[in-house]
Amino acid sequence: MSAVNIPDMLRIVREHGLKVISLDIDLETMAPKIQLLDALVTERTKALVVASIYGRRFNMAPVVQAARDRGLIVIEDCAESFCGFEYLGYKDSDLALFSFGPIKHHTAFGGAIAKVHSKELYRKMFHLYESDPVQSRMEYLKKIIKYSVVYALLDCPRIVKPGMYLTRLLNINHKKHIINMLRGFPDKLMQKLRHQPCDALLAMMVLRLGEVDVIQDSLSNLKHEYVSERLPGTVTQVGMKADVRNHWLFPIVVVSCCLAAGKTLPEVICLSSDSSSFLVSCT
Repeated sequence: MSAVNIPDMLRIVREHGLKVISLDIDLETMAPKIQLLDALVTERTKALVVASIYGRRFNMAPVVQAARDRGLIVIEDCAESFCGFEYLGYKDSDLALFSFGPIKHHTAFGGAIAKVHSKELYRKMFHLYESDPVQSRMEYLKKIIKYSVVYALLDCPRIVKPGMYLTRLLNINHKKHIINMLRGFPDKLMQKLRHQPCDALLAMMVLRLGEVDVIQDSLSNLKHEYVSERLPGTVTQVGMKADVRNHWLFPIVVVSCCLAAGKTLPEVICLSSDSSSFLVSCT
């Protein structure tokens, strides 16, 4: 699995009785270092999971070829790189996964899409999917209300600034609590993942995906590039040589204030691309 991903991806893999082996990535291109595969792959290795994080995309052809040479299936995590229908995963990836949770550009407050290459694999997945219970409309309504309230509060400086001051005064990690509130499944992850979407969520996905505005996405990218070009040369930016540089987040590398064994650690800090100035740690 790509060495940089969200913690929930690790939980999902482990819940299926599998072991995660990290494959380092190139911070300039965000591509996995496939030259390291031989040292990591064994006869027990089943799949290679690669993520296009922060909106950056890289050439998947050599990644898929390297996986095929070693008898691995390729799972492409495109959750952070969806910017319309011009790219729906590499043509030879076995799976391409997209999600539309609360912090995505084209959020539907939930829901996901899987593009499956093999008809046989699709039939197996659909059989499992049909056995899952259907999410209730009330549960989905509660999510919409919760996220709407959180977004409204985060977009109000008169509330955010005093709130941050108060949490720091009380030694409360406000970032941790906000991230937990914005997670699609803050608890009972596997139980809630194994649900079919209710008709209200499906209708919302159809509506939101029908409103994808490529021009607006391009404008967002231009704003990020404007900032990027004006940062001092001492700032280490992430994914600047990626083949496609969409900006779901704006990551930079800084030195963490935390110390481990007397050494400072690099940390990736991400600035969201919406109107708020919400910072999250991605380490």
